[in-house]
Amino acid sequence: MTWWLKYAFTGAMLLLLSGCSMPSTTTVHPAFYHWKTTFDPAPEARQLVRGMATERIYLRLFDVDWDENLKAPAPLAYLEPKQPLNTFEVEWVPTIFITNRSLTLLPVQDVPPFAEKLISKVLELTETLNLSAVPEVQLDCDWTQSTREVYFRLLKICRERLSEHGIALSATIRLHQLRYPEQTGVPPVDRGMLMYYNMGEVHQWEEPNSILNPAAAAPYLQSRSYALPLDLALPAFQWGVLFREGAMIRLLSGLSANDLSDPERFYDMKGGRYEVVQGTFLQGHYLYEGDLIRLETVTPEALHTAVEQLRSFDWPGNVYLTFYELDSATELGLDAAALEAVIKAFKGE
Repeated sequence: MTWWLKYAFTGAMLLLLSGCSMPSTTTVHPAFYHWKTTFDPAPEARQLVRGMATERIYLRLFDVDWDENLKAPAPLAYLEPKQPLNTFEVEWVPTIFITNRSLTLLPVQDVPPFAEKLISKVLELTETLNLSAVPEVQLDCDWTQSTREVYFRLLKICRERLSEHGIALSATIRLHQLRYPEQTGVPPVDRGMLMYYNMGEVHQWEEPNSILNPAAAAPYLQSRSYALPLDLALPAFQWGVLFREGAMIRLLSGLSANDLSDPERFYDMKGGRYEVVQGTFLQGHYLYEGDLIRLETVTPEALHTAVEQLRSFDWPGNVYLTFYELDSATELGLDAAALEAVIKAFKGE
């Protein structure tokens, strides 16, 4: 497909997708992810939660990765609360990130005992952290064809175990899983969370913004329904993408233009791109002269474009519109008014 035809098609898709309205029967509930290892929200973050009448916080409790010593998946990077969580008047959704590597190395016959240990640990931490009003637990994993059997079996057992406590189970859904359910399968859970970000070609220097790229996302929205009721996660974060000798080598989380404002170390190439002109340390990493950085961020305008694309989807009666992530949103200067405007745009108001 020639370049002009490709972008004409994408433009037509965007126009088509943005031309429909969400059913008036859909209720949209504001929510946030909290993904940092330390729970110590700044006053601005606490004000954001209150100002938006936030109903849920999806709280990352720990990650799961393969432990070579145990020869089994194991929790790591536990949440460290510096503030009492029960001062927030919200529902809590304990969330666990599972690496795909863990599933690749986990034998199918070992899934049941691992599922039991996983849910037991979640319930234990829920009690230890004094989390009240826990309606749901969420597992976050970008599964593949090769790990689908193991992951879906894990989800099935976890769902059965949680249902004994009156708790639902949800799973994150990436765009490729939304578009190709026949190939990827639909996870056996109660709900899905559509992760509407990280959609561009992050490894390509020419990429305009890999966090939120409406043109890249449009082809994945050709289907307007999914076999699970979906909630929606939108990005509220920024990062730098570091390139060395033409190859992307690292993401620099939370990087801002202010971090790159020293002209003796960084040359502003404009358009959110910088060249390192003097070797230096940045976020604990040594950068060499000639390294390139593409700064990517999220603006209210980009979020409005995203929700206009998504309004025509077949959303359930209740949707948790969840911003990823709480602390990062305040660092970006996204206040309650800006995010409430995004929610209104999503509803077509």
